[in-house]
Amino acid sequence: MDTKGAQRERLGATVKWARKLRSNLQLILDEHGSRVHFRPSSTGITMVGLVPERPQRGRRLQNLASLADDFEAVFTRYCCDIDHGRPTEEKELQSFLIRESYRNGRRIEPINGASRLTDESVDLMFVTDEIALPLTNGKTVCDVLAFRRDGGRSTPVLLELKNARDLTRLVAQVEGYAALIDMHADLFAELFGALLGERIHFDAPTEKWIVWPAARPGPDPNEGKLASQGIRVVTYTKAAGRFDLRVGRSVCSRGSKAWK
Repeated sequence: MDTKGAQRERLGATVKWARKLRSNLQLILDEHGSRVHFRPSSTGITMVGLVPERPQRGRRLQNLASLADDFEAVFTRYCCDIDHGRPTEEKELQSFLIRESYRNGRRIEPINGASRLTDESVDLMFVTDEIALPLTNGKTVCDVLAFRRDGGRSTPVLLELKNARDLTRLVAQVEGYAALIDMHADLFAELFGALLGERIHFDAPTEKWIVWPAARPGPDPNEGKLASQGIRVVTYTKAAGRFDLRVGRSVCSRGSKAWK
C-alpha cells in the first residue's frame, strides 16, 4: 500500500472510533468536559485529562461501554493520581484551549473572543486533536483541529501550538498537515461530522493558524509575513496559570482558491 492509501486507511479507522466515541462517551463528555477530553485514533480512544496540574495525561481505551460505570475511578487513576510527565507550556496551552471549548459548547472562546478585536472575527468550534497520519518516513501529528462555518463556507481549521518561536519548523508543520487535510477532505469531513454529530461537507480549503508566545506587546513581528503566506497568527502570554491571547490580522486570501 502506498502512503496515500495508508493515510486513508488510518483516517477511515479513526472515523469508526470517533463514531463509537460519540455513541458511548458523549454523556460523560457533556457532564465532565471541563476535566476530560476523549481523542479518537485508529486503534481506540484516548482519555485525556484537562486538569491544569496534569495537562494531557491519559490512557488509551477500547472497552468504552464499561467506562460509564467506572468513570471517576478510571479518570482519577490515569489522569490525576499520576506523575506530571514531561511538563511543557504547550501541553498546558492545549489543555486550556480544549477545556474552555467544552465549557462553551465546543466554541474556542479564548480565540474567538480575542478575534473580535480584529478586522475579521471568527467562531471556531473545537473538533479534536493529535490525529496522527503516516508519512513515507515516520508520521505527522496535528495539534488542534477546528471547524469554522460562516460567510457561506464550511472550513476546516488547523491550529499548530508551540511554546517556542521556531518559525521555519512551525510553518512547515502547519503547511504540511493542512495539505493532508485538503488531500483527504472527504475523510476529514466524516471525522468532523462523527464528532460534532452532524453531516459536514467542506467547501473551502483548510485555514492555517499558529499559536505561539508573544515576542512583545502588540502585533507579532512576523504577522504580516505569515498573513501573506496564508497563515494567521495568535500570540499568548501566560500569567497566574491562565493564557491571554491576541489574534493577528486576517488572511486576505481566505476562500480565494478554487474548491470542489
